[in-house]
Amino acid sequence: MNKTVLRDVILIITLLAVSASLFLIFNAKKGAGRSFEITVNGRLYGTYPLDADRVIDVDGLCTVEVKDGSVSVTDAACPGKQCVHSRPIRKSGERIICLPQGVVIRVSGEADADFII
Repeated sequence: MNKTVLRDVILIITLLAVSASLFLIFNAKKGAGRSFEITVNGRLYGTYPLDADRVIDVDGLCTVEVKDGSVSVTDAACPGKQCVHSRPIRKSGERIICLPQGVVIRVSGEADADFII
């Protein structure tokens, strides 16, 4: 192998190692969520525990379902319905955002144990 190819291989391996390390560092901080909050246009709509299955109608804007410790949007009044196609969330810090309706669903971690039901 000539020196240029060897340097390229070393550079690629180094970049992959750094990328993998950063991925693990940032994802290790995400723990299992205990609750989630729904905000509509920046105002708190409600905070709910993740351990109780339920269906929440958010003022006709969207329908949020809690099932088996995960939160998902099952229906929405927006045209694109991107939030409906989002995967369910369960880890602290994860979000589902419905931009046209102004709805944000955010999972909270262990420190956020106070629930408003």
